[in-house]
Amino acid sequence: MSALTERVNEIAEKNSERFLEFFRYLHRHPETSTKEYGTSSYISGILKDLGIEIIDIGMETGVVGVLRGGKEGPCIALRCDIDALPVTEQSSCDFPSENEGVMHACGHDNHMTCLLGAAVILSELKDELCGSIKFIFQPAEERNLGAIAMVSRGVLEEPKVNACFSFHNSPEIPTGSVAVLPGPIMAGLNTIDITVTGKGGHGGIPHRNTDPVVAAAAIIQSLQTIVSRNIAPTDSAVVSVCSVHTSNEMISNVIPDKVSMKGTVRFYSEDDKKTVNRRIKEITEGIGSAYNCETDFQTSEDLPVTSNAPLPGYMDLYPIALRTVREIGAEPAAPAPSGGGDDFSHYSLGAGGKPGVPSFFYWLGIRNEEKDCVYSWHSPRYKTDPDSISIGSRLLAVSALNTIEEIQY
Repeated sequence: MSALTERVNEIAEKNSERFLEFFRYLHRHPETSTKEYGTSSYISGILKDLGIEIIDIGMETGVVGVLRGGKEGPCIALRCDIDALPVTEQSSCDFPSENEGVMHACGHDNHMTCLLGAAVILSELKDELCGSIKFIFQPAEERNLGAIAMVSRGVLEEPKVNACFSFHNSPEIPTGSVAVLPGPIMAGLNTIDITVTGKGGHGGIPHRNTDPVVAAAAIIQSLQTIVSRNIAPTDSAVVSVCSVHTSNEMISNVIPDKVSMKGTVRFYSEDDKKTVNRRIKEITEGIGSAYNCETDFQTSEDLPVTSNAPLPGYMDLYPIALRTVREIGAEPAAPAPSGGGDDFSHYSLGAGGKPGVPSFFYWLGIRNEEKDCVYSWHSPRYKTDPDSISIGSRLLAVSALNTIEEIQY
């Protein structure tokens, strides 16, 4: 462990109660996507008190702060998400949400607290800092809007960011462990819309009609062969039809004219994404034709894959990340990538014509059975372990310090 990491640990320990105060406030005052006004004001006030410069990138919510070190050097960005969900809290938390019908059911209060904790730590080390730190408190992650908006408005510029780190909590990983994966860590996702049109009529005289329900059922069944028969056994993908509606809902004896279906595709590579979408189109059109129905297939890309694989021509952050986790005394973990998505991928890939930067994404363990911290993301009973806050704060701070050191070396 370096002397600087020891300083980080000391500062975190000294401010542990302060970090918990941040956490309690943020958990009690959740706000949904694009409405994080109070949250943004609270964060901005803390950063200003720490002497961190607030940068206006032209957004109503979200906060960007820059800590300029005592010496010139690289700029490292640390990012968290700040929005909550429209979920009524049913957890065993001692300081529950005071905003009725809204809670931090995905742990973004934990993320904000850890980034504020990193800001406290790094501000105390400002004079020894050979570079600058950009703190990005991003809105609207739950709606996949915030990262695109911030990156396209130049959040990775002025000062230009050399590398970016972030994490998401994981209720599957015990507190004290941090997932460090060298490749994909969260899925890319598309939304699919399929419409099957036939000719409706009496349910008791089906031969006089063209039944889109039977065709839709055949399509749903056949889509499940894509992953098993078109994706390599060493790869992963998901095709889920999650919503099915007919043009005459809940009528028992009338064959409808139309069936509409909506679903999601999850993938971990661009090649697999293209394969899945191609096969959905082929299967939909083929079965529609076989059943004398017209079909329409539309897909929209919601998120690219969140991957820690290095960008071509840029530094590989995985060795730095693994070293960081070990230095702060956490246990490195390497679970399978998640089927969930995160818009952090845009910091790596860029958005709105703005380029991305080398980026790394961790999972912070928050599972603690003794404290009832076992429920999945978006559950009304979700609860995060406060003991993870010190680990997350130090994880972000030391990631920045180690990356600055590596770039300068």
